[in-house]
Amino acid sequence: MSMRIAYIFVVLILSLNVVSSQTRQAWTAAAEEAYDDGKYYSALTYYLETLDFDSTDLEVIYMTAESARKFHSYELAEQFYTEVVSRDADGIYPKSTYWLAQVQQYQGKYDMARRNYELYLSTEEGDDQFATSKAKKEISAIDWAKSIIDNPETSVEVSLLEGSANTPYSEIGAISKGDQIVYSSVSELPLDRKQYGNEFISKIMTVNEGGLPVELQEDLNNPNLHTAHAAYTLNGARMFYTICENQSGGSIRCDLYVRSVGSDGSLGEAAKLPAPINVDSVTSTQPSIGFDKSSGKEVLYFASDRSGGKGGMDVWMVTLEGINEYGTPLNVSAVNTSSDDISPFFHSPSQVLYFSSDGYATLGGFDIFRSVVDGGLFGKPENLGTPTNSSYNDVFYSLQDDGVQALFSSNRTGSQYIDEKNRSCCYDIYKVEISDLQINLNALTFDARSLDSLEGVNVKLFCVESGELLNEITNDIGNDHLFNIDRNKEYMLISSKPNYATDTLFFNTNAIFKSEEITKKIYLKRTSLDLQVFTFDEISQEPLRGTTVKLIDLTDNSVQEVVLTNEIGNDFLFNVVPGRGYRIVASRDRYYPDTVEFVARDDDGSGRIVKNLYLVRRDLNIYLPLALYFDNDHPDLRSRLLTTEKRYFDTFDAYILKKADFKREYTRNIGSSEKELALNRVETFFEHDVKGGFDRFTRFLDYIYGQLKDGYSFDLSIRGFASPRADTRYNLALSQRRVVSVQNELRSYQNGGLIPFIESGQLKITELSYGESLAPDNVSDKLYDRRNSIYSPEASRERRVEIVEIKEGGL
Repeated sequence: MSMRIAYIFVVLILSLNVVSSQTRQAWTAAAEEAYDDGKYYSALTYYLETLDFDSTDLEVIYMTAESARKFHSYELAEQFYTEVVSRDADGIYPKSTYWLAQVQQYQGKYDMARRNYELYLSTEEGDDQFATSKAKKEISAIDWAKSIIDNPETSVEVSLLEGSANTPYSEIGAISKGDQIVYSSVSELPLDRKQYGNEFISKIMTVNEGGLPVELQEDLNNPNLHTAHAAYTLNGARMFYTICENQSGGSIRCDLYVRSVGSDGSLGEAAKLPAPINVDSVTSTQPSIGFDKSSGKEVLYFASDRSGGKGGMDVWMVTLEGINEYGTPLNVSAVNTSSDDISPFFHSPSQVLYFSSDGYATLGGFDIFRSVVDGGLFGKPENLGTPTNSSYNDVFYSLQDDGVQALFSSNRTGSQYIDEKNRSCCYDIYKVEISDLQINLNALTFDARSLDSLEGVNVKLFCVESGELLNEITNDIGNDHLFNIDRNKEYMLISSKPNYATDTLFFNTNAIFKSEEITKKIYLKRTSLDLQVFTFDEISQEPLRGTTVKLIDLTDNSVQEVVLTNEIGNDFLFNVVPGRGYRIVASRDRYYPDTVEFVARDDDGSGRIVKNLYLVRRDLNIYLPLALYFDNDHPDLRSRLLTTEKRYFDTFDAYILKKADFKREYTRNIGSSEKELALNRVETFFEHDVKGGFDRFTRFLDYIYGQLKDGYSFDLSIRGFASPRADTRYNLALSQRRVVSVQNELRSYQNGGLIPFIESGQLKITELSYGESLAPDNVSDKLYDRRNSIYSPEASRERRVEIVEIKEGGL
């Protein structure tokens, strides 16, 4: 393990070497020896003494800055790096600007740090590849950090842990165990074991009922080695921890151990974890135990600098297969970087891995990150932001099961100093209070095929752990269903609606860290389709009330017929099964029945099938008179002939296009108050009388043609009319031509389909012509009054042919 990581996370703090001589040479020699041994506090102290002899020695100033930086005395380091940069005209210490930027960044002096990183790159870029790459990364990180500082997490409150656990030295790796806190702390060695005057070693501690720090168990902490980082299995039956030893050059190497835990909390004998968890010559440290829901196994997470990682310290994991049985260690590559990734903690209730890293964009030093684990896959690491993280080193985050309190260690401003004068060191335990979150769930319901919003769905919310029904909502006017839910919970949604398959959806709130609204989209599949049937009068096209509709399942004869009668409307609603064949029969007194057969298919994805049935009165005279209208003096202008070659449909097409002309002429020279009424009267005549008559005549022909083919016979009486504008003899001829044009239409229908029935006498047509003899007195016959004699609706209604009587014969 590197001296930097060893210093921070195993917390060996060495104090002053005893210097027998107070000469400059003696202080310098002692400083160099302490620095080489990784004893940076001693080195810093001795270099400061050396400077009392000569404050201009640039090399000593630089080494003082280096010792201060490595002992985390950032203010002092900044002071001496600044002096080196200002005096190093020959560039003897090219990285001074880089280190100055770093210690400024650690103190949150982002603008100053950015300028010095840029200054370093402007003069030294490429000389040191690591420093060059790191400087570029930190410039980007500074921009990001400033935005994070300005937007702290409002639901998080951080404070120094109360009580006497924290000391001027370092406390790390704190976890909550019941109502206790178990942590690692530095303690002073006995006098007979001090190698350099004062020396410290780490121990696993707790706080007793009186609030005083005590060793967790007397025989747990090895008096000659560093003992740290306690972690318990979920049932509390085993405790994993770290034992580390000093090595030359100030480095430290660690192995993982385990002890059984009795019902009274007493610890059994220590057992070193087997290879390949522990490997000679590499460090395995900082254990944490979590339960992986996807595999159903407990997992040991730890930090190690072994080969096979991404570089530096990495987070590793290994499954606990049984007592003293383990899987193969795996690198958690999804969260690791080429820098140092350390102090893992797995929060089992939420399935979230917390760890610290300086390989991502951070606020300065090590920041705490989290990665949500889903189905065994680790999500993209997310920085916890402020106030949890700071520009200093923030490590060893542990979250209680309830998710509302956490502990971590930091050397941020506010932590105690081992050297108050030089503001040096150390790590204290901090407490995190996470306020209740407001989490709203909106369950949106949709039709699975059409993807349209689905109303009228009942949605029930259950707690998976207890099986309790928490709430249920039915929304008949929309597709949203709003619930209030809690974090770190497993939920189940059951959605149901008639004619749809019930849908079940599981989700959890493990990965929610701030108040928010989450949305779950639910897609329900139809088990049946709505069949909407509408009944109409075939000839008039009006809704037909009082009809009885029978639905017959042609696929499954065991299904009982469904019969519905609607006395007040013409609509009917049935449920049908997709893929089955059906017959609909509509009947009504004095009407011929209508029948439709179909296969139930949801072709448009609406879940609805619409069928219109048209019934015809048994006495067709109820539809009479059936009127067809003509333009003035049509067909054949200014003719006195009694016959014409034209068909009625020929005159209709030209006539309907003259609606605008009739409106213009009929409203000419009248006041605005009368004009709107006049326009509406013309519009109504053309749409209802002219076009409506054409449509009714077409349906009438379709009906009698079908009946004729079935063997029925008909005798139609037709008479023609004319407006009184011309003389009587002329109007009689015009009325006769109009009757003939309708006869021509009958003969041309369906490419002469009616001719055989006309010639055989099965269809008889009796002609009547009245000219203007029946015209009302209010219809103008004045030639000079074109507005009223030609363009008025009254005069226009006189220019017609009517089918006035139908006599129907049987088969």
